[in-house]
Amino acid sequence: MFNSTFLYSFFILISLCLIFYLFINFRPGKNETNNKILLKNLLEGLDMELPDELKALDNSSTDPQKLS
Repeated sequence: MFNSTFLYSFFILISLCLIFYLFINFRPGKNETNNKILLKNLLEGLDMELPDELKALDNSSTDPQKLS
C-alpha cells in the first residue's frame, strides 16, 4: 500500500494542474472580447446590420496587417 506522503503529493500535484488548466482556459476578460470580435466579423461577412456596441469595437489590435 502507498504511504500517505505519496498520496498527498499526488493530490496536490493534480490540484495544481487543474487550477492552472482552469486559469488558462477560462479567463473572463479574454473570452468576451474575442466573442464580440467573432460576432462582428460574422455579421459583416453576412452583410447584416451591426449593433452600436459592435460598431464601436475596434479589432485593429488583433489584425496583424494593421500593425505594420
